[in-house]
Amino acid sequence: MKNKFTDQELFHFCEQFSILLHSGISCAEGLSLMQEDSRTQQGKDFFQSLLNDFEENGSFATALEHSGKFPSSMISYVKIGEETGCLDEVLKSLSRHYEQELEISETIRSAVTYPLLMLVMMAAVIVILLVKVLPVFQQVFRQMGLEMNNFSNGLLNAGNLISRYSAAALILVLVLMAGFAVLFFTDRGRTFLSRLSGRLPFIREIAVSTDYARLTQAIAMGLHSGMDHMITLEMAQELISQESVKEKIPKAIHLLEEGALLEDALSEAGLFEGMDARLITVGLRAGAADEVMTSLADRYRDSSLNVTGNIISIVEPTIVIIFSLLVGLVLLSVMMPLLGILSKIVV
Repeated sequence: MKNKFTDQELFHFCEQFSILLHSGISCAEGLSLMQEDSRTQQGKDFFQSLLNDFEENGSFATALEHSGKFPSSMISYVKIGEETGCLDEVLKSLSRHYEQELEISETIRSAVTYPLLMLVMMAAVIVILLVKVLPVFQQVFRQMGLEMNNFSNGLLNAGNLISRYSAAALILVLVLMAGFAVLFFTDRGRTFLSRLSGRLPFIREIAVSTDYARLTQAIAMGLHSGMDHMITLEMAQELISQESVKEKIPKAIHLLEEGALLEDALSEAGLFEGMDARLITVGLRAGAADEVMTSLADRYRDSSLNVTGNIISIVEPTIVIIFSLLVGLVLLSVMMPLLGILSKIVV
């Protein structure tokens, strides 16, 4: 099975090819230039196969489909772009779409990765204190004929337990790391995370805003390329992860089948409400619907990024405060008795 291109690879492909087409270069010439500019033999072979397929079938969309590297939604947009004669504009819109996907994915990834790294580092510090530092203090207390308090003994026993079952602890850590890898780097894992994110209060707002950014960008591309509204919504549905948003799209498609206008279908299906719905209505009636949808996509994307940033700004100091308190309690549990002894010696 052929591996699909990543969003980053799709972004670079669409951006470069749209520039070539906009400058007046044909598809065949563009593929030939990209084949020559490719730095790897694998890349040269790929573009050569695209060029051969294009020369044989005369269709850029068909060549992309036969390669097995591109998503079906992109191929559908390219096909419409070929039929309407605005392939360069469609590819430019696609490059913008994948650029936004990259930005959103990178922000969400950093929002998850950095707190996890902080958790791991702070947990490692606490484990070192329990396993290595507390036994040293225990030895010092015994040499002085003293005993550690109950809290310190409890921490010491926890450290001994971790040290005794270090192999099991290491296996547990590896299992947790494998679990995180499955969640973030597999289709099933991402599907599970998207469902889970739809149920969490603050995370849900990020997921919904991200879905609306994808939806409005897809509608903008469909309007710009002259695609049928029902086909546009059907393709946009494939990009949505939250069921609360996805279940409204078939209602809008049904309304379109009954003869409703796009703006009415989107509003009555509950996809857009209030100011956004009125803005879409004005844009469609003024002939600037694709611009309005692109503007809304930017707004929804910024909203998801802002919420993500707000959560990070809360989570990071919270993690630092909690683990700092834990480290402080560990140190104070052994330092306070020592300070008491030192104060008696001084006196």
